[in-house]
Amino acid sequence: MNGERFQGHTVPLELLKDFSALQEMLVEVAKWEFRNSHPERERIPRNFTDGVDLHLTAVEDGSAKLIICLVFAGLFPTSNNLKYFEQAKTDIVEAVASAEQGTTPRLPPNLLNYFDRFGRGLRSGESISFQRQTGQANLTPETRKELMRYAQAKEWTEEAALRVRIPEADKGRNSFEMELSNGTKVKAELSDLYQNAILDAFGNYNSGSDEHVLIQGILRKDRDNHLKSFESIEHVTPLDPLDVALRIEELAKLTDGWLDGKGRAPDKHQLDWLADAFDVYFDADLPLPFLYPTAEGGVQAEWSLNECAVSLEIDLKSQQGEYQALNLRESGCTESTVALRDSDGWSQLNDALRQLQTRKITEQSSGL
Repeated sequence: MNGERFQGHTVPLELLKDFSALQEMLVEVAKWEFRNSHPERERIPRNFTDGVDLHLTAVEDGSAKLIICLVFAGLFPTSNNLKYFEQAKTDIVEAVASAEQGTTPRLPPNLLNYFDRFGRGLRSGESISFQRQTGQANLTPETRKELMRYAQAKEWTEEAALRVRIPEADKGRNSFEMELSNGTKVKAELSDLYQNAILDAFGNYNSGSDEHVLIQGILRKDRDNHLKSFESIEHVTPLDPLDVALRIEELAKLTDGWLDGKGRAPDKHQLDWLADAFDVYFDADLPLPFLYPTAEGGVQAEWSLNECAVSLEIDLKSQQGEYQALNLRESGCTESTVALRDSDGWSQLNDALRQLQTRKITEQSSGL
């Protein structure tokens, strides 16, 4: 498992459900291999799959290296049956390798459809790497989309977190409507688990306060990558008005010439990087900044802390920020350049902001 979430040699529990789909796929591919080897037989042998399980036996250093074993409940599977499961493992890994290389996998579309659930929990920049006889095969969100294309699926599912408004809610029909930033509207079931959060957001929509909520769950898309529906909703969270990802969605709508015909629009992929970086590295206990576009296509973050006007002008291409803290009372100014491409630079930014925030608390407690 490769990615920021696995650096501590651990795996989030939410990802383990993907591996139950891997077990189902392994069993079905093994059956397929048996049928290929015995075209004269109409049925799979009795007890062919009884007691077959994948077990996670260890998590080793790597990012997080999972050791997964094939376990049979009985004292013995016959060697004849075992070889089909071993071949199924190879088939699955080679299907990932084929999609990664842009060639058609050997597995038929109905079996490739299992990738609708296996790998669904991966985020941008993450991958599952499998050992092959020569090198590795890497399952990424992009590779998974290729596999679903080869599966000829009309629709597939993805784990997603969407920032939406709630223009409609109906308790009588147990339904509500969410509105995405691009204007798309999608209906979903109004569950008791998150009813209060949805109704509060709906009430604020009517009052004109423009409140957004974060909806996390499994959504269904069509072949053109259009959102069709939510298969399940797991969490609904009211958003801070200064939510960084929400503001970045607004900045992504800018086009060249937005500033009296001169302003350059920020690059959307670079904005995605900034949103992810804020989510992963920015200290959640610190106040969120106001975000503004710069004429050069960058982003400026601004805070007001302890009579200090703090700004961070971010060059999205170089992933570097120019930090400035102007003390409005003492007319002093602190400036530095912060590298934001890794955790060290974000730690430097967090420390600087935390010092200003702590100083404010200290002065208030001493009556200054």
